[in-house]
Amino acid sequence: MHAERGPMAGLTVIDWTHVLAGPFVGYQLGLLGADVIRVERADGDDMIRAKAADPALAGLGLGEAFIVQNAGKRSIALDMRDARSRQAMEALIAKADVLLENFRPGKLSRLGFDPAQLIERHPRLVVCSVTGFGQDSDKRAYDHVVQAASGLMAANADTDGRPQRIGFPVVDYAVGQQAAMAVLAALLRRSRETEAGEPRTRGEWVQVSMMGAALTLMAPAFAAPLVSGVDLPRSRSTAFSGNPLSGTFPTSDGYLAIVCNAPNQGEALVQALAQAAATPEETSALAQAARTGEVERTQQILGAVLSRKPVHDWVARLDAAGVPVSAAVQPVEAARSVAGDWPAVSLNLPGKTLQTKVPGIGFKSTQTLTTRLRTPPRRGQHTREVLAQAGLDAGTIEAMLREGAAGEPSAD
Repeated sequence: MHAERGPMAGLTVIDWTHVLAGPFVGYQLGLLGADVIRVERADGDDMIRAKAADPALAGLGLGEAFIVQNAGKRSIALDMRDARSRQAMEALIAKADVLLENFRPGKLSRLGFDPAQLIERHPRLVVCSVTGFGQDSDKRAYDHVVQAASGLMAANADTDGRPQRIGFPVVDYAVGQQAAMAVLAALLRRSRETEAGEPRTRGEWVQVSMMGAALTLMAPAFAAPLVSGVDLPRSRSTAFSGNPLSGTFPTSDGYLAIVCNAPNQGEALVQALAQAAATPEETSALAQAARTGEVERTQQILGAVLSRKPVHDWVARLDAAGVPVSAAVQPVEAARSVAGDWPAVSLNLPGKTLQTKVPGIGFKSTQTLTTRLRTPPRRGQHTREVLAQAGLDAGTIEAMLREGAAGEPSAD
């Protein structure tokens, strides 16, 4: 049940971001109750809006990936080449608590909104910049590129040593989470300074990079060579610990992941296999191969035995035996298993209403976290109300919309 106010209620976030990483930051802050105003171009959609499996959603600029990280936000569409748009933006920033941006380094300054100057003019403001490789690098970055540059693809290499991309934009979401944490840390600092009565003469500019976020995820992968100078061989066929009784194995109808890092877990696995499908010869050979660390031999025997029964039969047996195990499920299957706790939104499509769940904040609390969310906005859906909030009069707003300096959805 969602209560009335989240922990960030009353705070305003200007979300001047695009694609995945930046909007994910704003989405998390919005889930926690902030009023998030998404700033978009007046003359075209963010690519993530237009990309949709459902043509009806694509036509509305509501691509599925957009929907799952933009519910709850308001949208304003502006042409920043126009002085009135820049005036409105300055007014919104002046009243905001947080400004999020993920332009290439220097782009915001060229638009007239230098972060270093903004925090001088607005001492309460937190500016959060998300880049690929940091403020000093103009190198273009996408998730795939940063996976390669950070060593993530090499750490996930196949059996032939070919680097492999993780199958979803993990770095985009990792940097989004780090950026949200950076914003919360800056807001906490501001709150403590205010409570202590300390004069706040300037705001705070936090800078988060995709490269930095990727490397924070990968500490176990480079710890040994970095600290001890020893590069330990790793195999994707086993768990990170290297235990030969761990890995991912085909069953008769799917794949099974098993991890046996503790001796009692390995013993429980061997016993469960013996009771269910392994011959006495296989059980003896498996125990011997695991004891002597013969990874290939151990996994050959495991694969042969596990292939004799369906995946959910093995999950039930090994769960009961205390062996860490899971079927390797599809992402949507995992999402549906927890979506009952997620917020719901309704989308008005031509001739129908689509009701769907969108991801929640990812943790729970004894206090209120997430409130009811607005439907993911069309581009410029709230342009009129937000421009009025910025102090522009009705005549100016109408002129901006008429001249293309601002945008709103066409009538359906």
